[in-house]
Amino acid sequence: MTAHPTPPASYSQILDRASAERIVVNGLGVQFYRWGSGPACVILLHGGYGSWAHWIKVIPRLESYATVIAADMPGFGRSDTPAEPHTAESVAGPLSSALTELVGQQKIILAGFSFGGAIAGHVASLIASQIEHLVLLGPGGTGASRGDMPELIRRTKEMNRKEIIEAHRRNLEILMVRNAACIDDLALYIQETNTGMHRLKSRPISATDTLARVLVGACYPVSVLFGEFDASVGKYRPEREAILRQSVPHVEIEVVPNVGHWLMWESDQLVAHRLLALLPK
Repeated sequence: MTAHPTPPASYSQILDRASAERIVVNGLGVQFYRWGSGPACVILLHGGYGSWAHWIKVIPRLESYATVIAADMPGFGRSDTPAEPHTAESVAGPLSSALTELVGQQKIILAGFSFGGAIAGHVASLIASQIEHLVLLGPGGTGASRGDMPELIRRTKEMNRKEIIEAHRRNLEILMVRNAACIDDLALYIQETNTGMHRLKSRPISATDTLARVLVGACYPVSVLFGEFDASVGKYRPEREAILRQSVPHVEIEVVPNVGHWLMWESDQLVAHRLLALLPK
């Protein structure tokens, strides 16, 4: 395959504003990016085959009001890869230790997307006393059936540049977004670089009930957002909602209309508004 393209200016501008911080836990480096300096702290965890950039449209809406920290989780982006076997625990353990080193005992709002929702549940269980609010967006790990969708397109070394881009575009259409018109150069760049850097297979972990189990007994507020047309959820959203309510009776669940799985991309303003509403007054 050809080398990755130059990042769009909008990507570089946001990344250039961040302070990059790498925390090493038992020899494993975890990469964080920090924006803003507000007294409240919002931690953002990306989805499978992802990186901090899954949150790129939400970060600018938060950074004037809070300290915003987005991670490359272990096995993704510029973080190191944990030893096999890969489990929710092997990702969340070093991640929570690194977070504690980064923010101390400060209270945090923790938000996790997709596979990152499952990991956020585990991180929250490990640092429960610090969790102001746990926000899960289209989370994996409920044990519910996966939505029916076409197979994602594999990229091969025989593909030319145009075919690679179109494969990424089609995969975004299949899995991530409801409205194909929102797939621009930035979305394609994020998709290509994210998938090119992952070393940990998240889907087998997301297919388990690891989140449902770890949420049992959660003493902090938990909110869940689903896109109305989340392809990974499909017709099984009622099943997911029932599982989550059984694990966390006090959970608040919202369905965001007319968007797909990647809520923070298609509905960045709403997601940012929901997070800002949780900041201490």
